[in-house]
Amino acid sequence: MDRLSHKENKLLDAVRKGDRQVYKEIYLTYYPELCDYIRSYTNDAQAAEDIVQNVLLKFWINRKDLQLHTSLKGFLFKSAYYAFMDAYRKKKRINEKLEAIRYDMVNEISEEDHDITERRLKALKEAVDELPPKCKEVFVLSKFDGLKYKEIAEKLDLSINTVENQIGKAFKTLRSKMRDNRYLNFFISFFDKHST
Repeated sequence: MDRLSHKENKLLDAVRKGDRQVYKEIYLTYYPELCDYIRSYTNDAQAAEDIVQNVLLKFWINRKDLQLHTSLKGFLFKSAYYAFMDAYRKKKRINEKLEAIRYDMVNEISEEDHDITERRLKALKEAVDELPPKCKEVFVLSKFDGLKYKEIAEKLDLSINTVENQIGKAFKTLRSKMRDNRYLNFFISFFDKHST
C-alpha cells in the first residue's frame, strides 16, 4: 500500500490549516486524472465531472478531519470510486422507484395511451433531475431513499427546518413543471404515501 510521501504530508498539513493555494494545486493536479478515471465507469463526461468536483469539494470541507492511510492520489481515487458507486446506487434506486410509479400509473390511468404515460414519467424524472443540487439531494433522500427528516438533517448537517423548506421548495418547483393536474395529483399522492 502506498504511503504518504514527505511532500504529500506537507501538502496535507497545509490544506488542514486552510491553505487555499495548496488546495488549488492539488485540485488542478488531480482533477483531469480523476475525471478520466470516473468517465471510464460512467461514459458520461458531465456526470464524471460532477462526481469529481463533489469529491474535491468534500476534501476541502473535511480537511481538518482528514486521516489518510494511503497516498494522496490513492485516497482521492478511492474517494472518487466510492462517490461513483454511491451515485450509481442512488440512480438505481431512483430508477426502481420510477418503475414502481410506472406500474402504479398503468393501473391508475389504464385508459391513457402508453406513449403519453411514458412522456409523463420522463417529464417527472427530468423535473427531479433539474432541481437545485441541495434541494434534489434532500428530496431524493426523503422520497426515494425513505429517510426521515431528522435523519436527513443529521446526514447533511442541516436543521430539520431547512430540510422541510427544501422539500417544500422541491414540490413547488415540481408543481410548476408538471402541468397535467390529473397526473400531478397522482404524483403528489404517491409521494405523500411515503412522506415523513
